[in-house]
Amino acid sequence: MNFFEAQQRARRRTFWLVLLFLLAVAGLIVLANIVVLSAIAFSDSGMLVASFGQLQQYFRWQTFTIVALLIILFIVLGSLYKMLSLSHGGASVAEMLGGRRVPRSTRELSERRMLNVVEEMAIASGISVPQVYLMEEIGINAFAAGTSPNNAVIGITTGALKHLKRDELQGVIAHEFSHIFNGDMRLNIRLMSVLHGILLLGLTGQYMLRMMRFMRSPRSGSKGGQAILVVFMIGLGLYFIGYVGFFFGQWIKSLVSRQREYLADASAVRYTRDQFGIANALKKIGGMGSVLINPAAAEYSHAYFSKGVEGALEFVFATHPPLDKRIRSIEPNWDGNYLSPKIPKPESKPKVKQSKDDQQDKQAILTNIILAGTMARGVLSTEEIINKIGTLNEEQIALAQTIIDVIPQGLRDAASDPFGARAVIYSLLLDWRVTVSFAQQDILEQLADPAVVKLTQELADEQKNLPEHAGLPLIELTMPALEELSSKQYQQFRSVVQTLISADKKVNLKEWVIQRLVIQQLDQYFGLRKPAREKYSLMGAVKLSAETILSLIAYTEHPEEVYAQQAFDEAKKAIGATAFKIVPKDEINLARLNDAIDELEKLKPPLKQRIIKALVTCIMLDGKASITGQELLRAVASCLDCPIPPLI
Repeated sequence: MNFFEAQQRARRRTFWLVLLFLLAVAGLIVLANIVVLSAIAFSDSGMLVASFGQLQQYFRWQTFTIVALLIILFIVLGSLYKMLSLSHGGASVAEMLGGRRVPRSTRELSERRMLNVVEEMAIASGISVPQVYLMEEIGINAFAAGTSPNNAVIGITTGALKHLKRDELQGVIAHEFSHIFNGDMRLNIRLMSVLHGILLLGLTGQYMLRMMRFMRSPRSGSKGGQAILVVFMIGLGLYFIGYVGFFFGQWIKSLVSRQREYLADASAVRYTRDQFGIANALKKIGGMGSVLINPAAAEYSHAYFSKGVEGALEFVFATHPPLDKRIRSIEPNWDGNYLSPKIPKPESKPKVKQSKDDQQDKQAILTNIILAGTMARGVLSTEEIINKIGTLNEEQIALAQTIIDVIPQGLRDAASDPFGARAVIYSLLLDWRVTVSFAQQDILEQLADPAVVKLTQELADEQKNLPEHAGLPLIELTMPALEELSSKQYQQFRSVVQTLISADKKVNLKEWVIQRLVIQQLDQYFGLRKPAREKYSLMGAVKLSAETILSLIAYTEHPEEVYAQQAFDEAKKAIGATAFKIVPKDEINLARLNDAIDELEKLKPPLKQRIIKALVTCIMLDGKASITGQELLRAVASCLDCPIPPLI
């Protein structure tokens, strides 16, 4: 099952989630009406009525409709409130669970080790490096949260950080990356939102019962006494209904979540090619536990690496398969003994400053690997590239480690800090032409922080030693640090980037890629841009946009117009879009490109797959792909939330 099939399957699960939710709401409406009828009967007769036959005489369709509408309104408003509170993506979930963001510049060894693992997997898979949140919990656990691969966060407990070795930590994080690629995160957040509306009924009933303590007790038999009893009955009824809703919620969670864990475990083994890493992590959970003590832990219980909460009906409504079954599915010959966690010895390496010759040797090795992988005819077919989307394997992780190693140390250090990350992006935008360079220098001095300007000048020299194929990974490494900016700092950064790009009155492809990747993602993070809503299921709805991007790829990879036309024709033939026509080169401009990407973002997954297939076919006309073509392809795919790893 490839990335797009997994996304479609997640959307089908969303359909079932909605159906189960509607059934739960229908059940709660019936219960609410029984409570209201009982209250009306008591108010009329002064006696509790337990017979449905007696309650029927008080039944009125008008009352039923009003109660139903009130319950639906209450649940919908509760769900919308939760949805809005989680609109910031995975960071909202992590902060709700008491997580603190781990700064990219941390020098704490265990935190640095964790960040290195996350960075390697992100670069290897082609997504922006996720933020990592640390929860002060003694249990071993983790989660992934977000609405798309490019706004995901990874949460992990201090217990996991202290007690897991690097290969075990890698297995756990690989498991969470599987949830990112399989579309599980968006479903998890939706599940939190819809179930909150149901639980809100119980909380309201609980509030009404508490308020009873502050009411003055009227004389027995008075109308005031009856009114208080009616309020008490309604509060008790809502409390009961809310916790019936809680059972519905746990049931829905267990149905939606349980089988996904087997798939994520298997994916982690496939990503790392190490069954013992994740298996030993699970064994340590068996020996130590994974329960979280945070009061909000139950809300996201369906999304943890392992069981995060205890419950009386856990055996019925378990959101995770039994631990022993998960271990045996990975390691069939397991002896049944769990591991007692011990704090592993620090796995640090002495920091050795690389000589210039060492750095050049690494760059030469990586260049040869990339040339061997992408320039040789037939090494990667279109289908193989499509199947690489949203995947990981040992070779990709090793390549990512090599790419990170060849990035000059000064750039790597700067990318891990909000102050330095701005300078990294500015330095990537600096033009080598003297007249443009002077104009950009004036822009920096007028708009940017003086200290950032100085660092930008220093990093401009480091850029000379940056291999071309490491440019996109460097941008991906800066994203978590840029998200640490304040809103005011980001507004300033955004203004400087836009002004630097327009300094020469035109935008080249490198500038467009930086602008599109960095500004689009950060605009969403800082609430300046809403995520695109998938609505198009017909290719004809985005014909002009698809033609624009396909034409850009064709001209970039095949500069001669004859070959560009041939590549375009092969691409449209590959996806059956025979009505597509190539756009003249002089009609492709910045505004048209941005509008095209904005429209393509609204495609549903099957059509995104067809667009990516067309782009890959266009690039691979002659069986090879230049680094510029690859980076443009990966940038467009990233904007469509279809991460393509480095193409080796």
